[in-house]
Amino acid sequence: MPDSIVVTGWGMVTPLGPDAGQTWKALMGGEPVGRQLKGKEWEAFENPMAAQALEAWVPQRFIRKDRSLQFAVVAAEEAWRGAELYRVPPGRIATTFSSSKGGLLSLFETGMDPAVTWDFLSDFYPHAGGLLLKERFGFCGPSLSFSSACSTGIGSIVGGARLLLDGECDVVLTGSTEASIHPLIYAAFRNMRILSQKDGGPAPFDAGRDGFLMGEGAAVMVLERESSAKKRKAPILARLRGWALGADARDMLEMEPRGDTIVSLIQNALSKAGLKPPDIGYVNAHGTGTKLNDLVESGALYRIFGDTGAWTSSTKGATGHLLGAAGSVEAVLSAMALGRGEIPDTRNLKNPDPKCRVRHVEKGGVRQRVDHVMSLSYGFGGQLGAVIFSKP
Repeated sequence: MPDSIVVTGWGMVTPLGPDAGQTWKALMGGEPVGRQLKGKEWEAFENPMAAQALEAWVPQRFIRKDRSLQFAVVAAEEAWRGAELYRVPPGRIATTFSSSKGGLLSLFETGMDPAVTWDFLSDFYPHAGGLLLKERFGFCGPSLSFSSACSTGIGSIVGGARLLLDGECDVVLTGSTEASIHPLIYAAFRNMRILSQKDGGPAPFDAGRDGFLMGEGAAVMVLERESSAKKRKAPILARLRGWALGADARDMLEMEPRGDTIVSLIQNALSKAGLKPPDIGYVNAHGTGTKLNDLVESGALYRIFGDTGAWTSSTKGATGHLLGAAGSVEAVLSAMALGRGEIPDTRNLKNPDPKCRVRHVEKGGVRQRVDHVMSLSYGFGGQLGAVIFSKP
């Protein structure tokens, strides 16, 4: 029987908190995250808002690194401690860690300096986060980048699982990071008319939804073969039961309107996990809060689960859309729901759109223990990803 893959640690930095525990507490407590963007560079915008990550302690040697890389280090430190990775030979630890846009803030800042030196490139590439983690912890295993827009996090998790199954390593630090709250990126999203203008924040699946709130953060998950985890008596937090990757090639922005590609994605993940739709207790939907995404996604979910099956919510209403970090943060939050016996709500969902027929988790969340959860991510250009976690 093939060795199964388990989760032995995680860490994160989000607009809700500087670590996983505080993020979860704020998520279930209903704390707001939207903040006014201040500074001369934001004066051209009317009421610019974003979900900025809370300040976390950053090791002094990384204080001058790009903001996205600082998030990566902080999240990895938490995961490293939790999984006790100091007891694993560094040559058997791999990284599958990336970002959607790389070190954009460093790029924009350095690009204005005529005396630019080459070393800013070490912060710029999407794979820079994985390389920095190898430097920080001395990993010698493979280091791969799976940059795929807003599904980067799930792509990284799937890539890490495949390294483990191929025997390339014993442990993988996997995840993603993003820090791209900059006037240029903000203006692009605003001109696409997909940024929420609501004072209370974005409202996925709500009849009055008008878009998402830009966010930033990072999450790291530690994956390893179960035999390795048991041998070193590591904490087993969840089991990575199944996964699937796919693509919707209809358009750069628009999704196939019937949701056929999402349905196929979910069916493939369920098949790999050896599960049926009734087995899934909770779905963390991509749920951006845009008119089109929520309509197409909910239609696909209804075809799989109906409106009385899996509880469904979008944590983007609470965290903002973390872009390249969304998939990894939401995967960790989904796995955390397994052990905590509670399911997070869709923040700001006051008047569910009758066309979005899913079993919504409304204000306050749901206290219920579930055995299997699914997290979904979709990215610009049609990249799709799904992961399923089960109780250990």
